[in-house]
Amino acid sequence: MFESFRHRDFRLFWAGSLVSNVGTWMQMYALSIVVFSFRRSSFDLGLVGFLSGIPTLFLALPAGAIADRVDRRRMLVVIQCVLLVEAAALGLLYNSGRLGPHDPIVSLVWVCSLGLVVGVFMAFQAPSFQSLMPDLVPRDLLMNGIALTSAQFQASRLLGPLLAAALTLAGAGMGEVFFVNSASFLFVIAALLAMRTHGHHAPEAVAPAGAGSEGPWRQLTAGVRCARDDRAVGLLVLTTAFAVLFGFPYMVLLPAVVSAALGHTGAELSRQVAYVMAANGLGAVAGALVVAALPAGVRRERIIPLALVALGVLLAAFGLARWLWLLLILSALAGGALLAVTSLVNTSMQVAAPRGLRGRIMALYVLAFMGMMPIASILAGAVGQAAGPTSAVWILALPLLAWGLLLIGRPALLRTGAPPAAEDPSRPAA
Repeated sequence: MFESFRHRDFRLFWAGSLVSNVGTWMQMYALSIVVFSFRRSSFDLGLVGFLSGIPTLFLALPAGAIADRVDRRRMLVVIQCVLLVEAAALGLLYNSGRLGPHDPIVSLVWVCSLGLVVGVFMAFQAPSFQSLMPDLVPRDLLMNGIALTSAQFQASRLLGPLLAAALTLAGAGMGEVFFVNSASFLFVIAALLAMRTHGHHAPEAVAPAGAGSEGPWRQLTAGVRCARDDRAVGLLVLTTAFAVLFGFPYMVLLPAVVSAALGHTGAELSRQVAYVMAANGLGAVAGALVVAALPAGVRRERIIPLALVALGVLLAAFGLARWLWLLLILSALAGGALLAVTSLVNTSMQVAAPRGLRGRIMALYVLAFMGMMPIASILAGAVGQAAGPTSAVWILALPLLAWGLLLIGRPALLRTGAPPAAEDPSRPAA
């Protein structure tokens, strides 16, 4: 289950990312509470998510092409520095009184503007982050490494909201939570600088045959052509888009859903939102560890549809639940199901990606995952405003359930070929 930890660079990257992601989830929790306090609007929550994620929809493909040509590690260091500054700016704005219900429109403009700027840098970070993994572990450990990285990310979802809630209960303000997130980026920067891999191969090692004669447009769209020609890759991209578009909205609307389901506001609502977010993270960690323990030859194309159907059923039930204990259980199970889908799809695409197209293939995954998040956010906000936040969750779960049932009937649609075989036996373990 933990075999990838034998590799030094993976350990560094995993630990640094854990600290940074804990800070990020602390900020996401705090920011959702702050934004909801402006006008108690579901649409505002969706709008902030939309503007912070929409750059990925337009920039993922060029970001993937760049990831195939530059030192990914150095690029990630620069981006972490920008994110550090953004978190500090949010803290300064909140502590100076610029963010609050006293002036909701101006406050919303500040948050949306910073979110849009950060979204641009996040769009360039994601393909480099995803395509760095095969530089950290051998190919036969790819699914294990991806699952452990997912476990780290989901553990941060568990710890982040709880730590943020603990800070606020101890008397800290939301501004201090933003400052803690700003400091957390120092850890991943230090980890990236200490790694021995450069996250980059010589051009002749990465460029596909004939790539040197291709024009910029063909190089940019090489990943799209691969997805078009390989049906399984294309459907994996589509499956990721479905999972995010219809499975992500309940997290966007979480403060509104919990408030509508349980009828609480203020400090009590803040605590309950933290508990539900933490339960989701706990379930996702458990799901990630289960995926990490799966053998390399597991039939991923059979597990993915089952996890999709489970996610659809769990989210529909979550939208109908009216007790905190039931919300916690359903949130935990949904976290595990969503993690299983995204980890297994990620692994399948990494396995299918030719080495010279890794960044551009993973850019498609990022496009379907992060690029759909702003669409999911604005969709969730609109449906939540029209039908109510709890109804929006189960309404949006129905298409996800239908897509999963379709894939259960035809599992071969997602089959990318043989599982990864061991390679690079000379790679050192530490």
